[in-house]
Amino acid sequence: QLMRGANNKNLESMLYNQLETIENNLAKTRELELFCSSLSSRLDLCLQHVGVVRYNAFDNMGGDQSFSIALLDEDGDGLVLTGLYGRDATTCFAKPVKNSKSPYPLSHEEEEAIEKAFR
Repeated sequence: QLMRGANNKNLESMLYNQLETIENNLAKTRELELFCSSLSSRLDLCLQHVGVVRYNAFDNMGGDQSFSIALLDEDGDGLVLTGLYGRDATTCFAKPVKNSKSPYPLSHEEEEAIEKAFR
C-alpha cells in the first residue's frame, strides 16, 4: 500500500515528497486559521441585528406609518432611526446606541426596536 503508484521510484524520495506536501498543507491551514480569526473579529463590528417597530405616533392617524428601526452590531452598538409621520410633515431622528443604550432618551417604540433586534 505504501508503494502504490511508486513505479520503481526511490522510497526516500517518496517520503520527502509526502513530508513536503504535509508541511505545505500545515502552512495553508495556519494561514486559513489567521484569516478566519481576522474575519471573525471584523464580523463582530458589522450590522447583525435589526429590529423594526411600526406604530401610530399621533391619535387619529391610521396605517402605522411611523417607525423605529434599530441597526446594531454584535455588541449592541449602532443607532436607532425613528420616523414620525404626521398629516403635514414627517420627521426623522437618529440616536446613537452603545451597548443597547443611548445617551438620549428613548421612546417606548425605540426600546422595543432594540429588544426586537436581539430576538
